[in-house]
Amino acid sequence: MWLILCLALLVSPLQTGAAKAEAAEQVELFDTDEERVVDTFDNTEAFQTEAQALLNSVSGRVQELNPPLEHAMIVKIPLVPPRQLVHRPSKIDAAIAEIFVVMPKAGSRRPWMILHTKEYETLVVEFGGEVGGLKRLVRLRD
Repeated sequence: MWLILCLALLVSPLQTGAAKAEAAEQVELFDTDEERVVDTFDNTEAFQTEAQALLNSVSGRVQELNPPLEHAMIVKIPLVPPRQLVHRPSKIDAAIAEIFVVMPKAGSRRPWMILHTKEYETLVVEFGGEVGGLKRLVRLRD
């Protein structure tokens, strides 16, 4: 029995970080005006890097009661593996499993994020990072 288990472990391919990201759930681009996913992308290391940069720039919780979701593009990025977010002023200390970057199409509202934790909680946060790199990855014009 042990021999079979050892052989199975030796023969099975080991996944690198990039391979794990590609095997993960895909990145989705959702258009709120069309009310559907308009494009999907492989969850590459570039998306993971952009997501980490946005998480690093979290500046606090959204203070609006109902931040606007209409007339926006939303990018869903599953994080592989989940990333820890610690923002002491907002009392956030959670493992983030996926992020939704909400980018209004027009108006003065800055982009914001909806975060889902490993514990199935939802956080709505502001961030100071730029979304230009993310827009290029999902082929959106500025």
